[in-house]
Amino acid sequence: MANQKDTVARSLKSSHIILPVAIGLLAIAWMFQSEFSTLTDAKTDLSSYFDIQTVLFLFLAFLLACFKDLCSMWRLYLLSDKQLRFPSLFRVRMLYEFTSAVTPSAAGGSALEMLFIHKEGLKFGESTAITIISLFLDELFFVLAFPLFLLFVPFNELFAVSGRVSASIISLFMIGYVFKTVWVLLLFTGIFIKPSVITGMFRKIFAFKFLRKYRVSAYRTAIDIRECSKRMRHKSFRFWFSTIGLSFAMWLSRFSIVNMLIMGFVPLSENLLVIGRQFVIMVVMLIAPTPGGSGFVELMFNNYLGEFIPSGIIALLIVVFWRLLTYYNYLLAGIIIAPRWVSRNFGKKK
Repeated sequence: MANQKDTVARSLKSSHIILPVAIGLLAIAWMFQSEFSTLTDAKTDLSSYFDIQTVLFLFLAFLLACFKDLCSMWRLYLLSDKQLRFPSLFRVRMLYEFTSAVTPSAAGGSALEMLFIHKEGLKFGESTAITIISLFLDELFFVLAFPLFLLFVPFNELFAVSGRVSASIISLFMIGYVFKTVWVLLLFTGIFIKPSVITGMFRKIFAFKFLRKYRVSAYRTAIDIRECSKRMRHKSFRFWFSTIGLSFAMWLSRFSIVNMLIMGFVPLSENLLVIGRQFVIMVVMLIAPTPGGSGFVELMFNNYLGEFIPSGIIALLIVVFWRLLTYYNYLLAGIIIAPRWVSRNFGKKK
């Protein structure tokens, strides 16, 4: 555990944060410069796209973004046995989203979350258990939500691009979904049934020569799962009902942000289909190599949800507002919070 903590701490040095933040800021600057350049060339009055309805739905989208974070913070509050207070919950949430925004989607911010929680006053064993359970709850949502979406949204419509079923999207989605399902089953077995099974399985799998360099990390993961099992497996039904419910509320509110943005500019009747397609985008994002899926997500958004959004300025505005509420806001929060947090926790003491 100590070695793991030291490794994570080194990754939070200012020098490791400046580059992705700089890239994010340059991306924001380029995006806005391109937008306003286009508007000037077209001699378009941007204010003509905004009326009372637009402002109302933009405000609702903002409220959903806040609600999403509040659900995540409340879940963390319950997972910590109500030990963490609002300032700590807020810092952990913002730092987690920030690290997710500056690392490839497959890496995410989970590896650092246990350190964030630990530095807010919880024992490292507690922070490890909370991180593992948070990961389990998020992945459980994706595994359960897919069959639920299929009850209300036809399969062909869920994976259609411009009216045609996309075999490439289905293939990428199934790879991501199978990976998540296997991971959920492993976590469920390790947390609730028999933790020793995971340890034995990892020992055999990572004994192969080409996987040996990952053996230490795999063993640490098995130990983390075992620690999580000790602390979490005997929680009450009410606890699990609340945390699973908050996980569903968190993700569905995130997906609903786009619906609010679209309805701010044009009528939208296929609300559930739009949410379902965003669900697909999030699963496919698992293979995105860029920090926070930047670039990859915008391209998929434009192609996959394009039939619900008029082309041109409105489409650009919706994409920009969406990324501002779900990505660039966390970059900004990280720029403000992370350096101070690193200095406070890892700076030289006098």
